[in-house]
Amino acid sequence: MTTLVTGATGHTGRHVVAGLKAAGVRTRVLVRDKSKAPDGVDAVHGDITDPARAAEGVDAVYLLWPFFTADGIEAAVKPFEGKKIVYLSAMSAEAGGVWGDVEAAVRHVTDDWTFLRVTGLATNALAWAPQARAGVVRAAYGQAKRSVVHERDVADMAVKALTEDHAKQIYLVTGPEAVAQAEQVRLIGEALGTPVTWEEQPPEEAVAQLGAALGTEFAESAVHYWASLVEDPEPVSLDVPRVTGHPARPFAEWAREHFS
Repeated sequence: MTTLVTGATGHTGRHVVAGLKAAGVRTRVLVRDKSKAPDGVDAVHGDITDPARAAEGVDAVYLLWPFFTADGIEAAVKPFEGKKIVYLSAMSAEAGGVWGDVEAAVRHVTDDWTFLRVTGLATNALAWAPQARAGVVRAAYGQAKRSVVHERDVADMAVKALTEDHAKQIYLVTGPEAVAQAEQVRLIGEALGTPVTWEEQPPEEAVAQLGAALGTEFAESAVHYWASLVEDPEPVSLDVPRVTGHPARPFAEWAREHFS
């Protein structure tokens, strides 16, 4: 069996590669820069928008679609027709959007699919790192409660799905609890060994700041979503312990690993 990992140098993909290698699975990676490919794998230079050469002879695929639209997804997944596909999706796929569109394209080319729908990745908190090291994080909706998941838990789920039969399964992949964003910042301070405080940012300022980097539409959607989590926290799922056999890793553990 040969498994192709896309996004193999990213936050989840590198752990997927490590997990597959530990399980003795022959692994291939699709990378833009072969010099950054993990050791001990078959590295193919290319891009997820044109994975045909990398897809030759593989049996399973860990799929990461890193774009804000699904433009070109049908052509991108065509080379994976009939193969096992484990797709890193999002909880919001249920409502459509780019994640829902990618899921639909995957369903069209194979019956052996597994969708890992995350509420959010803890690694997104790395965007706070410069502010955290200066002692104050200024952002919107500090009381928004998020069940963000450690990237290693995502990878453990992916390895299970790639090496076992999890066909047509949709998993909600979360951390073990919903933690307010301001509390996440406090835990980052604990990991740094110095207090870090939260400074509430007006929503319109947050939209302007995020919009400059990610586009206004995405920024407005994100800030509106955070507002909703103040009264209605993100759900906590038991899929990680049920599938992997170990508890989901808490945010405090993630913070220690990335900020200590």
